[in-house]
Amino acid sequence: MVKLIRHPKPPPPVGLRDFYRRRDTVLIVREVGGLGDILMHRMMFEDFKRVFPGCKIVWAVPPDYLHAADDHPFVDQVINCRTVNIHDYLISYNTTTACGRYEAQVAPFADKHRSDIWANHCGVVLTKHNMHIRIDPEAKRWAADKIGQLKGNHKGPTVAFSPISAQVGKNLTKPQMMMVAKYLHQRGCFVFGLHSSPLYDLKPFPTIWNIGHKQWMAVIDSADYVVSVDTATFHCAGGLKKPLTGIFTYIDGKVYGKYYNFVLVQKHRDDGNWDCGPCFIWPQCPKCKDVLKPCLTELTPDILANGLERMFQKWPVTLS
Repeated sequence: MVKLIRHPKPPPPVGLRDFYRRRDTVLIVREVGGLGDILMHRMMFEDFKRVFPGCKIVWAVPPDYLHAADDHPFVDQVINCRTVNIHDYLISYNTTTACGRYEAQVAPFADKHRSDIWANHCGVVLTKHNMHIRIDPEAKRWAADKIGQLKGNHKGPTVAFSPISAQVGKNLTKPQMMMVAKYLHQRGCFVFGLHSSPLYDLKPFPTIWNIGHKQWMAVIDSADYVVSVDTATFHCAGGLKKPLTGIFTYIDGKVYGKYYNFVLVQKHRDDGNWDCGPCFIWPQCPKCKDVLKPCLTELTPDILANGLERMFQKWPVTLS
């Protein structure tokens, strides 16, 4: 369990000299991950600078995510949320629970992208929604070498495939992930898994795993296509504007992917033949008490293959 920051002591009085020194600095605190939420936070700060052009933005994030945040061109300083003292700042906003509260209130008909919820919490309406991800040149070379070593003499386009999320309700089953990988392989693509740990269920397809955030971003940027469940890979690829297929279950992909150009694969109420969601309340699924819910298990091979084919139609295959 993540321990949230508590500051029981009242803030000390601010003298006039300190007020003028600190009056233009804004602290944004995010006390937890995951990585996808950190990436979506990146969509806020260009508009913050647009609305308040003279302000200094300090962004406090968990220490594990510093390298996913520290290169933003519209953020002046990235710091550790575990050690920050909010009383050092006259203006601070904590975004940690804003989305959970809002989405619980409006579920199942969530309408706002998470970046908009956080920005509205801070009093800003977003217009840009750019992540401004910078690919480190050294990481880019590392990613190209790594993919090249795995790919060998394969001449087809590369597909980064992320079938696993931190939340089990979003994960593809072993048959589903193998079906996706084999379909891509049959289409002439070189497929590799991308995750924080080995994807044993994806063998014989290789996996790139347990790499730093900068290398991970570079791997996604180096792929020709990205296929991902609702996890950080999906959001990074969307922010990088990669050819992308997103596979969703109980979270509405039309909302979470609102500002990405991508192909959505999901059993969705908007299709007219699915009255179940997306519901946003997977742990209390009304359909069953099993771990695997209908929004996942009813993603049939035909539905998955159709989504992949729509990706190739949208972005035709070219040889690497």
